[in-house]
Amino acid sequence: MSVILATSNQTPQTPQPPQTRRAPVQVEINQGLTSDALTLRPLGYTDESAFVEALNRSRLPLRRWIPLEKTGESPTDYFHRQLQKTIQGEKSGTACRRAIFLNDNTFAGMVNIIKIERGMEWTAEANWWIDSAHAGKGLATQALQLLLDHAMTDMPIGLGLHQIRAMICLDNPGSVRVAEKLGFKNSGNTDLLEVNHALITHHEFRL
Repeated sequence: MSVILATSNQTPQTPQPPQTRRAPVQVEINQGLTSDALTLRPLGYTDESAFVEALNRSRLPLRRWIPLEKTGESPTDYFHRQLQKTIQGEKSGTACRRAIFLNDNTFAGMVNIIKIERGMEWTAEANWWIDSAHAGKGLATQALQLLLDHAMTDMPIGLGLHQIRAMICLDNPGSVRVAEKLGFKNSGNTDLLEVNHALITHHEFRL
């Protein structure tokens, strides 16, 4: 019985090294953003006292436009809820919440990128508030500009967002001015948002 061995004219190919899977980009929770006048960084547990003090001082002007404590929630509880939102948003990649600090490390408010969605377009929503003790100094404009620059810078340095919106009440002229200074335009769209148990009409401004 004879055995015939088949031969091939094909040149043997050199085995290729296995491809390594690229790890997802991660944003460090301690990432800070700085300018000449201020620093933006995530809230930390040691910020509780300054945050609560600023919140209590600014409560009257903020209540109209910003959801504050839930029923039965103390200012300290509210701080810890915002702290957890900061941590969870960083881990999930759905938010970038930053506390505003002056050069002397004084807490001055919050500026946030939230509701980050990455589909055909990468979009998000911006909001902010300033301690009433530091209102009228242009801090909101500076802080928002710093965070927007980071948000719209390509990954992995920035968040790589394509479009950012802000939902603003027209009877909040300070926030309207901040948005318009930074290039936001009123889209004409409106939405009823619940703020401290009241439905308030908000206008969409787009960047």
